[in-house]
Amino acid sequence: MNGRHLTAVGVAITTAVVVGGLLTELLAARIAFSAIVGLPGGLLAGVVAGTAAWVRYGRAGRLRPALFGVAAFGYALLAVAALSYSLPPVRGLVSVGTAVPFAVACAVLVGGAAALRARRAAGQRE
Repeated sequence: MNGRHLTAVGVAITTAVVVGGLLTELLAARIAFSAIVGLPGGLLAGVVAGTAAWVRYGRAGRLRPALFGVAAFGYALLAVAALSYSLPPVRGLVSVGTAVPFAVACAVLVGGAAALRARRAAGQRE
């Protein structure tokens, strides 16, 4: 797997989780089983976003650090969910209120590191 694969899958995961969660919550007051609409909508949005990231990766240029940050958000949420489900003592500590800030911090760190690396590489070329 190369950077293009990892970034496209990470962007797809992030988009699917965010769009699926938002649709489910927004429709909860109107539709009894809002997840039936929210989850497929999130999956569809994830496939579209992942495909767009795959296509644009080579021409992303200055946008590439942002793509890395978005991908890191999805992978961090996936890691927290896996940790929560695999270790029963951790389940009481993990919630949306703790997982999302952790994922945001990971996204900022990865995106910032990628931006610094890109800036440093551009400075060495000149």
